[in-house]
Amino acid sequence: MSDMRVRFWGTRGSIAAPGANTAVFGGNTSCVEVRASDGTVIVLDCGTGARALGVHLVRTMPQPVRLHLFIGHTHWDHIQGFPFFVPAFLPGSELNIYAPIGFQRSLEEAMSGQMEYAYFPVKLRDLRSRIHYTELDEGFFRVGEVLVETQYLNHTAPTIAYRMSCGGHRRVRDRPRALLEPDGPRLAAPG
Repeated sequence: MSDMRVRFWGTRGSIAAPGANTAVFGGNTSCVEVRASDGTVIVLDCGTGARALGVHLVRTMPQPVRLHLFIGHTHWDHIQGFPFFVPAFLPGSELNIYAPIGFQRSLEEAMSGQMEYAYFPVKLRDLRSRIHYTELDEGFFRVGEVLVETQYLNHTAPTIAYRMSCGGHRRVRDRPRALLEPDGPRLAAPG
């Protein structure tokens, strides 16, 4: 039977806030692990929860690690865990990173921007894993046995929701923290 297992490694928006007051729901920024029964591993957003998730994946997955990272949008709270994501540093690991068509920058430029030497001691191009970038528009495609459907959301930057289906089970990641007000400025979907 096809099925998906979901584990939350980070649920906060904007800034990590670990401590006693966030112990119930967690203090890390957005990061969700989805495992399909065929072994496909999907990571939704790569916030600060990605550090602990990366360690867990290296310990529990067959090597070399093959992952699919889906980024809702490239604001920092959705990508700031990537420089600490252990699988990205391992030779032979393969990371497929998906995100909406960029705003002023490509997906690769957005990911590497936070890893410029002025901000971080390891540059993106120095990582040992194989990284593939896919910029998405609305539509659908398969990753393993998981059907992924994408839909633009109303947010302050190009943002995509992901609906994942596998054998009758569905999961949706569609809730950015800072939605535009109904009478605020309108964003047009790229393309």
